Amino acid sequence: MKRSMLISGALAVALVAALGVGAALTISNDKGNAGGNAAPHAATGAASKTAGTAAENTATTTGQTVEMTADYPGYGSPAKAVAAADLVVTGVPLGSRETILYPEIDFTSGTPETNPQYGLTWDDIDMDAMGVPITVTRVRVTRVIKGAVKVGDVIEVAQVGGTDVDGTVVRERNTVLLSEATAAASAAGRSAPSGFLLLLSDSGNGTYDAINPEEGVLAVDSAGAVSMLSESTRKSPVGATLAEYEAAAR
Repeated sequence: MKRSMLISGALAVALVAALGVGAALTISNDKGNAGGNAAPHAATGAASKTAGTAAENTATTTGQTVEMTADYPGYGSPAKAVAAADLVVTGVPLGSRETILYPEIDFTSGTPETNPQYGLTWDDIDMDAMGVPITVTRVRVTRVIKGAVKVGDVIEVAQVGGTDVDGTVVRERNTVLLSEATAAASAAGRSAPSGFLLLLSDSGNGTYDAINPEEGVLAVDSAGAVSMLSESTRKSPVGATLAEYEAAAR
């Protein structure tokens, strides 16, 4: 039985902190029972559960899946998307790892309406329940369109999705993980991409995040044609070629 619920409070804050964007979140629970817990948890064996940090995920997958939907900002054109990005590159994935992201905790800033943690204490905080699974993929840069990296550099790109402590696979509805994109293309009857066009924001902690899952992570073929990795629920407009993104960056 699949259930949906609006995710607010600390879990929403965790994703906002992870991606640097405003996001309204919904989770669908498809664990096969109405009483299943839909919220992701911190990984068993994680090195740390400190607020504002990420820890290695060592959970084992059970085959159950939870789907998360985040309402990311949209940009509507290659020019606006490039302007919003700190880094625009093409690249090829080298490998990935999973981590659990823990949110920043702030009990005093803002108001109860703007800060779900306002007025709480540490006794009210369950760091396990606030952990968000993240997949971090190492990508070798093959072309630089915007930003302070060089061809041949290896960057790390973080995307929402992974395995929680219960072994439940957590996925964001519009996110195709770089580590799974080639297999996803094959399953959909499409040719495997020769690389990826990435429009990224600098997280400030050594990793980059896509400006959103649809306009920020795109497939590129050998002729420079650009396409979305999956059917978009928002039908976000994207450029047809790398040349459009290069022109937008000038």
